[in-house]
Amino acid sequence: MDKFKLYKTVTAEIGPVVFRHVFLFVNAVIFGVVILLFVFGERQAALFIGAIIIFNILLGIIQDTRALIALETLQMITALRIIRLNKDGSETTVLIEEIIKGDHIKLKLGDQAPCDGQMISSSNLEVSEALITGESDSFPRRDGEKINAGDIITAGSGIMEAQNIFHESRISKMTEGVKKYSANPSPIQSATNTVIKYSGYILALVIVFTVIRGYIIHDSNIKIVLNIGALASAIVPQGLVVITTLLFALGASSYSKKHVLFQEINATEKLGRIKNLCMDKTGTLTDNVLIVEEMMIPEGVSKEEASALTSAYITESEDSSQIIAAIKRHIGYEEKKREILESLPFSSWRQYGAIRMNSNQGSEIIFVGAPDVFLPYVSSVAQRDWLRRLIDANSRKGKRLLCVARSKADVLPIKISEANLSIVAVFLFQSGFRQGVQKAIKFFQDRGVRIRIISGDNPDTVQSIAVLAGVNHTESVITGREMERWEDSYFKNNVSKYTIFARILPEQKVKIIEAFKKDGFTAMVGDGANDAFAIKKADLGIAMFDGAQATRRLASVVLMNNSFSDLPGGVELADNFIKNIEIFAGIFINQSIIGLLFFIIISIFGYSFPIMPLNITLINYFTVGLPGILITYWAIRPSGKIPPANSESFLSRVIPFAVWCGVVSAIAASVVFALSPEYLKNSQSNTLVALAFIVCGFVFFSLAPGVYRGMIATKKRLHLVILGAIEIILLFLVLKIPLAVHFFSVTTPYPPLYALRQSLLVLSLCGLVLSAIAKWFFRGKKAV
Repeated sequence: MDKFKLYKTVTAEIGPVVFRHVFLFVNAVIFGVVILLFVFGERQAALFIGAIIIFNILLGIIQDTRALIALETLQMITALRIIRLNKDGSETTVLIEEIIKGDHIKLKLGDQAPCDGQMISSSNLEVSEALITGESDSFPRRDGEKINAGDIITAGSGIMEAQNIFHESRISKMTEGVKKYSANPSPIQSATNTVIKYSGYILALVIVFTVIRGYIIHDSNIKIVLNIGALASAIVPQGLVVITTLLFALGASSYSKKHVLFQEINATEKLGRIKNLCMDKTGTLTDNVLIVEEMMIPEGVSKEEASALTSAYITESEDSSQIIAAIKRHIGYEEKKREILESLPFSSWRQYGAIRMNSNQGSEIIFVGAPDVFLPYVSSVAQRDWLRRLIDANSRKGKRLLCVARSKADVLPIKISEANLSIVAVFLFQSGFRQGVQKAIKFFQDRGVRIRIISGDNPDTVQSIAVLAGVNHTESVITGREMERWEDSYFKNNVSKYTIFARILPEQKVKIIEAFKKDGFTAMVGDGANDAFAIKKADLGIAMFDGAQATRRLASVVLMNNSFSDLPGGVELADNFIKNIEIFAGIFINQSIIGLLFFIIISIFGYSFPIMPLNITLINYFTVGLPGILITYWAIRPSGKIPPANSESFLSRVIPFAVWCGVVSAIAASVVFALSPEYLKNSQSNTLVALAFIVCGFVFFSLAPGVYRGMIATKKRLHLVILGAIEIILLFLVLKIPLAVHFFSVTTPYPPLYALRQSLLVLSLCGLVLSAIAKWFFRGKKAV
């Protein structure tokens, strides 16, 4: 691995990381407080507050950078490579970033042009410009014609000369603009951004109120400034976005152990949101390695003639697909050069390929493709009936067929309908299921996910394979030809009724995925070049590592072992991360609600906010920091059965429990404030109130896993007990060590014993009420 390249990549990404941690609204308020404290002569307080906020920022940057390095390292190990032709004719495999102007690059089926360039040699090469134009049609590229970065090779092969590097290409500039202006956040990211935005608006109103009230009752400037700093820390959950991003990054790096590579960080969440899972049949459900079970020859054609004509196509077509490789192994073809007059490479768009060559009988065309595509154009009635019987008998068994046909003509017809065909041979293939496919299908269907099979194969074949794989609702079958007759409105309203989509063209796949997205979060799994555009269009694109280069590059998730059965492991981890992010978000929102409502209650009774910024820092260490360490541990070390992510929106899941507990806790903190001695009520640092915030916050955290995950399993109960003991010891040390007392601005002397007893009684009652609320929320859930 190139450490210098890793250094350059991380250096380039460090700017956004720093920006994310530094340029927050709440940080701006606190830094403003620090400056004003310096101005008013409170240098010690200013230094303490400034040091704490800088420490928190640096800690976040370091954690984020470590996660970034881990993710970049994984992506570099698995980075896409292309073939560069050297001047001596040898070939070198290089990274896209290593291409320079003037390089000659070899292109084959499924590759993606790595830069803008010009074709210097084209063997019937065809491309799709869908990434730029949005249209997935296939177009030929001849010698001397321009090819654009991002074009996907859909047929043939060739050599191009690079005219620039990728970062100078048109598509690179387009994608940079997309990244800059529309980040495509996940549901959790959108929700957390909404929380931060509206809490910022509330803080702005609170600041205005605090300043006006302070001047009316003649508070000192320093007291007003400290109140603003404390309220900013208490009301805005400033760490929520940072922690969410960090957990996503940790998720992406931990999933590699499940052989799942993430190419975008928020795929951590998206895996757990799937409602429609679409997939191709070949290479996803079944093995990519095919075996010819039988070569069937119609009456009047000898085996030698059928083998010779098939060999001619194999030799001259430059088709390197698995299906042609299987025929090579079966017939042991003889590589004999013939005079080829024209050729048409096999393409998923056409569903056949052809060559025109000179033979003893003159100009002859050999077609190779799907038998039901050829069937209507077979001239002999007997051959047509024979082919139809073969299709019907074998498709129901899930067998795959390939037909070789011939035609006499002086010109290669543009459309198959113009040909007059006679059958040469039909090859019958067998391929087993990928290991663990049935188990993976059951896993998703048990979660309520609807499996959809979208294939270019015969409908009976696809249906039979789907039945054997355990897919539900396989009676709902539709073909591409039938769908071509649908109006757009009918298409959108009826496509969700079907499970099996057969004889589907690549552009139809895109349209199907687009329609499914309106019914729920849609993922697409594929490996071929014909899957690339559907994978790009889906909410979550999933590709096989050994699949077409373009498909892998466009996917958000890559299955490193090329196994669909690896996906459930990744989805379970996604569920685990979503649940733990919900707990973390609940903690932040709960603390914000407590701070806001407590401020409102005491303001009604004419008191100022009795907590200093450094008190809030102390509270956050006990209510967010230490619990956060345990939540992160739970996220990266899951245990027990993990329930599927809930279909409710993130905020509707998190907010109700956090708000109810926040209201009760704010009332409890207000009662504790009322029971405080008079000197504490008028103090800027009320130790009893700070203690109330810490106790209520920890009680909420200890109950949150039960609400957001179900009843807490024994192992997690033990973790909570240990953490509770640690917090009690640390809190005792903070209140007893003079340096800590001074550092966190804890007011001394401490409150009298009677006030402490009354406060603990109030907080105990609060804990009972919070427990009752939690029981109401998690009723009927299972332990995890």
